[in-house]
Amino acid sequence: MFPRREVTRGTLVYAFQRLVLISFTAVVVSSIVFIGVHQLPGNAFASEHRATAGTEAALLHHYHLDLPWPQQYVLWLEGLAHGDLGESLVNLGTQITPLLLREVKVSVTLGLAAVLVTIGVGMSLGVLAAIRQNTWVDYTASTAAVIGYSVPSFVWAFLLILLTVSGFYAWTGGAIYEDIGWGKIEQIPVPALALGLPYAAIVARLTRASMLEVIRQDYVRTAWAKGLSARVVILRHALRNALIPVATILGPLVTGIITGSVVIEYLFGIPGLGQEFVTSILSRDYNIVIGVFTFYAALVGLANLTVDLLYPLLDPRIRY
Repeated sequence: MFPRREVTRGTLVYAFQRLVLISFTAVVVSSIVFIGVHQLPGNAFASEHRATAGTEAALLHHYHLDLPWPQQYVLWLEGLAHGDLGESLVNLGTQITPLLLREVKVSVTLGLAAVLVTIGVGMSLGVLAAIRQNTWVDYTASTAAVIGYSVPSFVWAFLLILLTVSGFYAWTGGAIYEDIGWGKIEQIPVPALALGLPYAAIVARLTRASMLEVIRQDYVRTAWAKGLSARVVILRHALRNALIPVATILGPLVTGIITGSVVIEYLFGIPGLGQEFVTSILSRDYNIVIGVFTFYAALVGLANLTVDLLYPLLDPRIRY
């Protein structure tokens, strides 16, 4: 066994190294986006009919957009080093960093709810299909997983909106309906389902395959022979080892959930990074586009780091 102090120190060093790498990756991604958007013709002020030639020139000078882009890039890096992503080009005077920090909370809340849907629904279907192999339960769960994986999240969003808004309203005479938007706890489950169901199907199929392999192991047969209850054998002995392959794909799944929230937030009117990203592209607010990409890169890195730190909890043989 490894000394507890050595294990803790190794984990902290590993986490620190990954945090440095995440910071570097976020800077690289945002730099590529910065260079890309500044090569596009036009600007955010040229499309505004309210801006005269003099006003447009003053705004370009205020935001340093009249400088060559290498100089703009140096100024942007200086601001990024101080945690300042600049101001919005559309909502004049609005600082981007506090704006996006508020929206990150919304996106993280939606993402965590979608992860709970992914893990809860996926693992439940996978375990049921495995312990009831070659029965109608197995066939039903496997079919549901195939359907869930085949249907994109935005299609699930349209179906759920149609069901919970129009369907419930028509069936109950207006007594029950879904209030699309954000700000209430009851508004979280539907977009979380739309975002998490396709990934829950992947978890279900992988959990089933992993459980079928684990329940045939000798230690599980020994647990059955000791007379332990089915709940103890499945949850304590079999499921824990079956979770290791599932945890392996959680990193890519969480990445997909974070990036997939762009469409879901826009469809449900959720004021998160996704909706801000779409709105900023349509309005050519380049500073916000760069800021959103920066936050997305950091969120994806932190999500993968969290998954990696879960490995030692599932398998004590894994050490950093």
